Amino acid sequence: MTGKKPLLTLTLALAISGNANATMLGVVQTYPDITLNQNYLIYDNNAIDNTTGLLKLISFGSTLNEGPDSGNSTLTQSYSGPGDSAPNLMFTIAIDRTNGNWVSSENPVANKVSIGFGNSVILNDPSNTPGFSWQGDINAFGWNTNGTFFDATWTMSSDNYVDMPASLAQFTDGVLTDAMAAYMGGIKISNSAGFGASDVPAAYQTDWVFGANANSLGIQALLAPFLTELSASTCNPSTQTGCTNYIHSTVTSDLFVPVPVPAALWLWAGALALVAPFVKQIKGSTLARENMT
Repeated sequence: MTGKKPLLTLTLALAISGNANATMLGVVQTYPDITLNQNYLIYDNNAIDNTTGLLKLISFGSTLNEGPDSGNSTLTQSYSGPGDSAPNLMFTIAIDRTNGNWVSSENPVANKVSIGFGNSVILNDPSNTPGFSWQGDINAFGWNTNGTFFDATWTMSSDNYVDMPASLAQFTDGVLTDAMAAYMGGIKISNSAGFGASDVPAAYQTDWVFGANANSLGIQALLAPFLTELSASTCNPSTQTGCTNYIHSTVTSDLFVPVPVPAALWLWAGALALVAPFVKQIKGSTLARENMT
């Protein structure tokens, strides 16, 4: 994206520091959750308009975990493989580029959770392949002073599953959306490299990419579909303005439902999953008898 505005000077950064820190929300880990794997944080400082940037989290895979109180069964799906080497967009967060605060944006791509099915579902016969999908809307966001930790809250709008294994049979379409409709879930992000104290809030005035070997051309080639709107020039040194910082970092993220799901709900969902084939069989028998009369 052209026409990038330069970084704020340190003097200006200090002058507005009282309004610069979008304090972390303090969300508490709950289950079920989805752990996002091999992640990259990509930020375009004026993606939405001259005052609003967009933070994206891109992942190569995701793992659904039912949680320790339910047996800790997991299912991992990949977003790269045969026919598709690129990772997927997991969620987006709109950010005020002047202070790093979350923005309630009407832009259709902003503040969305979009954890889709993995390639095993998309490229193969869905009836024979397990997979999961969570969708929703982000409604708050915070970060610590040096950009090493972020958190957010979100509301689930849909959850869908394909051919889940017996150990995760309690996950049926809509079971979490219905149970958690009145609550907000949580998101946690860890970013080992961070911005550096002197770069905050100036970090929200430029573009950046954090992740494992993000400063290598090979990784940038894999991320290419998500980098087209960033500044075309690479920052050198990192304090340079009107450019994009590519920074090697370890980025981890978890996204979870609002509150621990009651055991009774899982028992009900599991029982429903077991009953469903018999219901279909009964319906078929009834229909056959009706056709004979």
